[in-house]
Amino acid sequence: MDTPVEDKKPVRRPPFFPKPKKLKAFYIYLEYLIGNAASAMTWPVTSLYLHNYLHQSFFVTGIVLMFGSIVSMVASWAAGLMFDHWRPYHSFLISLFLALFGSLMMFFFHDWPVYAIWLMLLNFGIGMFQTLINSYGSHIAAASPKKFFSNMAIMLNIGTVIGTFFGTWIFDKLNIQGMMFLGIIFYLLMLFIAIIFFRIKIRPIAEIPKNKWELHLHYSHLLLAIGALTMMTYLTYQFWETVMSPHMVSLGMTIEQYGYLWTINGIVIIVFQNWVTKVTSNWSLRKSVSIGTMIFAITFPPLIWADKFWEMVIITIVLVIGEMLFSPGTTTWVSQIVPEQFQGQGMAFVSAAISLGRSIGPLYAGIFMDRGWIFALFMSSFVALVLLDGLVFLLGKKQAI
Repeated sequence: MDTPVEDKKPVRRPPFFPKPKKLKAFYIYLEYLIGNAASAMTWPVTSLYLHNYLHQSFFVTGIVLMFGSIVSMVASWAAGLMFDHWRPYHSFLISLFLALFGSLMMFFFHDWPVYAIWLMLLNFGIGMFQTLINSYGSHIAAASPKKFFSNMAIMLNIGTVIGTFFGTWIFDKLNIQGMMFLGIIFYLLMLFIAIIFFRIKIRPIAEIPKNKWELHLHYSHLLLAIGALTMMTYLTYQFWETVMSPHMVSLGMTIEQYGYLWTINGIVIIVFQNWVTKVTSNWSLRKSVSIGTMIFAITFPPLIWADKFWEMVIITIVLVIGEMLFSPGTTTWVSQIVPEQFQGQGMAFVSAAISLGRSIGPLYAGIFMDRGWIFALFMSSFVALVLLDGLVFLLGKKQAI
């Protein structure tokens, strides 16, 4: 009698990269640091490359930079919608693939005007990434968002220091191809980290309890005011990246001294951000944002008369103190205001406000500086910041966060 052969079920092989149960904050910090290092490599040399190597006018260079910021703003909105209504993980991979592809194309094709086209694609990927990484963070850091976004500010500055240092050094030695090659390595590393650690499940809108479910994100007066304040702070912050360099040179200071200010900026944030967060841990977000913005704002009137390097150093340190309060504070505040199912769009709102400020800032400053209206530039910035800060402070009374 034949012995019956038992049916053997095929043994499923475990996945090459097992799905993680949860996303650790460490990997978000690491991804954010590398991402900012990669993006920081391009922005310091973009103007230089367009003008000195591709022989484009300052006007054309400014237009390219402005469109780059607009593209990032559009990408932020798209990423927020994709995070909330589609698949966060796949959206995140798409952002990195776009940035990687843009870098690859810029490595091979970097003449005018194709360089500008691939730069827009790179900016689109970076814009998506910035929104999505913050959206992931807002989901995993619900218990202590203030501490999380303070750490993100540190990662931002470490990445910026690394990116600007290596990017400018490699560009000087190996030109645009060497710089973009390093960017390609960074984005490949980010893709590797994302594939392994970011494949977690985030509840779609359909799984949100009905009593918390809304069809559209409601842009309250407070949320819009925070967006306007964020836009204005980054608009005025752009002065330091654009017109302050020639302004300092016109006052007899050197480009090297201007570079020292950015080094001081990064060191102060890296060293003191956690300490500031700890000291202000009992402050409401309204208090942190309002005081931080006011400290930031009061640095602009002294710029009208400052004509010595030590004065610029003091102004920079005071400005950074304000930045350490309002920068993580605004992001945290928005994450608290926006419902759970709209965290992606909430972070997109912040990113879009930042991009809008960065796109307007150089144009706004250029108009004033070309006409020698230094007093009007810095005083108008001060007044606008104070007015918007007061508006946020008053509207924030209704929400004790």
